Amino acid sequence: MKAECYRPGTYHVVVNPDSFANLTDDSEDSQDELPPIKRTVRPSQSASHKRNTSKSRPRSSTESSDPNVVILAKFEDSMALNTSYWKSMRSSPLTVTSRSKSPEEYEDSHLTDANKPKHPIFIGSTGNLEDAKLLGHFRNVVWKHLVQVGLGHNHAHASDINMPGADIFEKEAANFLPLFHAMMAVSALSLSRQDPSKSIDSLQHYQQTLPFLQTSMRSHQDLSSDGVFLTHFLLLIYEIAAAEPGGSNLWSHHIQRLIRICYMRGAILQREPFPFVVWWICWIDLYAMFTGAGTGDFVRNLLAHDMIPAALSQLYPIGEDGKSMIFPGEEHTLPVMLRLNRDTFILAIRLGILAADCRRDTVSQTFPDGSIGCTLLGRAAKEKRLFDIQQSFIQLWTTPRVSLFQQQVHQLPPRSKEVFQHCSTLFNSCMVYSYISMWPNQAAETSAISALDIDQRISAILSIANEITSMGRYDLRFIIFPTFIAGVAATSPTHKMIALDILSNFEANEGVGRNVATTRQLLQTVYQHQTNAYMRRGHAFDVDWLDIMAKQGLQLVNFGL
Repeated sequence: MKAECYRPGTYHVVVNPDSFANLTDDSEDSQDELPPIKRTVRPSQSASHKRNTSKSRPRSSTESSDPNVVILAKFEDSMALNTSYWKSMRSSPLTVTSRSKSPEEYEDSHLTDANKPKHPIFIGSTGNLEDAKLLGHFRNVVWKHLVQVGLGHNHAHASDINMPGADIFEKEAANFLPLFHAMMAVSALSLSRQDPSKSIDSLQHYQQTLPFLQTSMRSHQDLSSDGVFLTHFLLLIYEIAAAEPGGSNLWSHHIQRLIRICYMRGAILQREPFPFVVWWICWIDLYAMFTGAGTGDFVRNLLAHDMIPAALSQLYPIGEDGKSMIFPGEEHTLPVMLRLNRDTFILAIRLGILAADCRRDTVSQTFPDGSIGCTLLGRAAKEKRLFDIQQSFIQLWTTPRVSLFQQQVHQLPPRSKEVFQHCSTLFNSCMVYSYISMWPNQAAETSAISALDIDQRISAILSIANEITSMGRYDLRFIIFPTFIAGVAATSPTHKMIALDILSNFEANEGVGRNVATTRQLLQTVYQHQTNAYMRRGHAFDVDWLDIMAKQGLQLVNFGL
């Protein structure tokens, strides 16, 4: 306060035993009631402290003859956790009391009831209202970007059931402080797009997560807990969303930890309570394979050990039977769509693994004329694998039932339609990817028939993308990668501009990180290289977007965050 009210200068802050006199003594509660991060105070230290604070002094300990010396009358630790808080948290995990007010106790014109968390969790005295706003942003923006396909904005059943939404994170965070900091870090990072000062808040919460997380994991049961699982998932989201060109990134570290955690949870738990979160991680790892940022360790391991979650557990919310809840009117369509989505996803994994193998086996070669090119080792075998995957995709998507759904897509219930849009754009984008992005100069080998097929699939992708943007469904970020690959492969200037406009529209709306902006910038750069190639050689078949991304130091793990 002195530094704020007086002109700049040098001030000395002094603390003495009286400064700590009003703090709760640790020895008043038993050891087993202390949280893992709280240090134990030895009895001798406690007794000594009491003796010192009980001594009388001839003058006030806060008085000083030097105006530039401030003796702190009361020490306030903004992050201290007293034992009464942990007692109440254990006795009632859904209604946690703390020494500071909960977000729901604040009257704020900018914070509606829908924004306030239903499970108030500990918020430090550094600014309850600010943390409450971060929680509101997590619920209204971050959560929707994670869920994507789910209850639409005006879904008929949204008001008929108790939809806890982001409360699954808040409920666990009430018992696990690292998860709270991870939530705050991701939320602040999302807000930093409009308010750069939030970047500091985001980093501070992120840095507070790691030491708490380390001290909380002492056994296999700790490592397999819901809190640790959800925390590592949000840290994965944070690393992906915060990625900058040329910067270091720990996303692969969190993927590796999540592999281990999923194995342990599979061995300890009878049933995964958050299968839809496992699905979210699978989608992240798949797109990381497509960009070359990852090798697909997570999905490879789950596929090899038959641990890919069931088709009927993809969507939130999950019922008591461990399956996604099916609402009236969806019984005959949504289960079929979810199975189709899972089958398409598994084929996409096979395609991504083959693409990663092709990149690994591509070697530079100097030709007799001095030019430098690339050769794919074992190309014949890989071409056979690619042909088999393409045929499997086509067989899956040319059944009479799927063809009927394609014709009647606008008559489907909202969630069934969104899942169908998801898997159909994934199917079409995988087919386009398989024609142009498996190995260097692959596009130059495309036949006329394949070129026509690519053009038709681009039109189908952009049609769905236009419909999504026209409805303002900017939470459906699954459309970003298909739109990007459609723009890369398009030969029509009209298609290219449509793809770029769609990405720009998504970029202008709230997101979690910079991935959409990076995707749009990469597409513009690819366009520039393609234009230059047309002017020099009359074609752009040798323009490789993966090579451009690598040379620019981009690590595009995810397209839509």
